[in-house]
Amino acid sequence: MEELTGQLVVVHPQLTTDPVSRQGQIGLIAIADLQKDNISVGFGGGPLGRYSSDALLVLKDKRELYQDIMTGVKDMDAGTFKDLLDINMKQEYSDYGHISAAMKIAVENPEVMKRSMISLEDYISRNHNINVSEEVSFER
Repeated sequence: MEELTGQLVVVHPQLTTDPVSRQGQIGLIAIADLQKDNISVGFGGGPLGRYSSDALLVLKDKRELYQDIMTGVKDMDAGTFKDLLDINMKQEYSDYGHISAAMKIAVENPEVMKRSMISLEDYISRNHNINVSEEVSFER
């Protein structure tokens, strides 16, 4: 089963209410309780942010993104095309550094973000093999 904990996500830049004010920032899923639609995200310091799955964004699957780039090339400007290809090339390396760099490119341009990212909610619905509850307990 695929797990969400440890996955990089972006807090939707247009999120209107965010108690930890992390809109547009990249974080790491620390705890995911999908039954309650409660995702806790860490940002490398400070408190965890708690979000619903529709408030978080992830990159599209690299094969899907590549296909979208090639079929939509006529409908985009050269800068968007270049950025999308750069994101897609970074996805070839599945380490945090490359994925984080790809997400930063996506967030900088609303058109690129729209074409390269989907909500975590959509990602979950496409990947039915994700655990429904992935509570992580931190016992001492």
